[in-house]
Amino acid sequence: MRLEWLEDLLAVLETGSLNRAAEQRLLTQPAFSRRIRTIERYVGVDLVDRSRKPVQLRKAVRDQQQKMQELAASLRDLVYELKRQDRETQNRVVITSQHAIAATIAPELVKRLAPDPDISIRLRSANRDECYAMLMTKQADIALLYRSVADPLPADEDFLEQVEVRSERLIPVIASAELKTVRRQLKSGPLAVVAYPADVSLGQVLSQEVFPAIKGSDSVRRRAETALTLAALQLALSGVGVAWIPESLGASDIAQGGLADLSDVLPSSMLTVVAVRLSGAKSPAEAAVWQLAAEAEADT
Repeated sequence: MRLEWLEDLLAVLETGSLNRAAEQRLLTQPAFSRRIRTIERYVGVDLVDRSRKPVQLRKAVRDQQQKMQELAASLRDLVYELKRQDRETQNRVVITSQHAIAATIAPELVKRLAPDPDISIRLRSANRDECYAMLMTKQADIALLYRSVADPLPADEDFLEQVEVRSERLIPVIASAELKTVRRQLKSGPLAVVAYPADVSLGQVLSQEVFPAIKGSDSVRRRAETALTLAALQLALSGVGVAWIPESLGASDIAQGGLADLSDVLPSSMLTVVAVRLSGAKSPAEAAVWQLAAEAEADT
């Protein structure tokens, strides 16, 4: 049963005649009569008592007035909700990012979009491989990823677009209270470190760029290993070992004095945050987010 048909029948019930109902529905009387006959064919029974003048709906129909009003209201609500969700879907942008980016850089983009009531952002975090998988399977519209010399991003101009968002250093840090311990370890070894697994992107950075640059690298001892930069930060704050984290992630703790930046005595590495998306047609909302990502580098 179509919503407009229910509204036609309710118009007859409310006005008491087909002529007045036709006027209310902004139809000519013949057109409205044809509409009523269409409804009767669909239902399979006569809804109108044409033996009476003026023509009226049968008692069986009149008895269902409240139910039809409730059904019409429910259908209107359903139509409204479907349209609202469609608007939200069209204006919703799913961003996936590596965990550290989700905690530091991605919120800046979301904040800049916050004044626009027509754009909704869903932020998801994962490791880099999972971010790529979400992008390729269209579970995400844009991926924010780290790129480094040791672990560059795949580049395929046929189906991927990339734009640099900003650059930052991967810096060595330790709890400030452990500075004496670190200095002693640097002299006599071994240096306790928090490492990343070899199969994650920052693990490649440590093994190819950072650890080989440490004098006497044989003395490096991996006291802990985690794939999460947020966990590496907490391990460093706990004094477990020196961890290499994105500078933006440790900025607050360094400023407050609880964390020490060891870049003056240990190697750091440069990271570039890159926004990646699939080529092809884009929604206005996604285009707006992408433009912000492209402008971010100029603002830093």
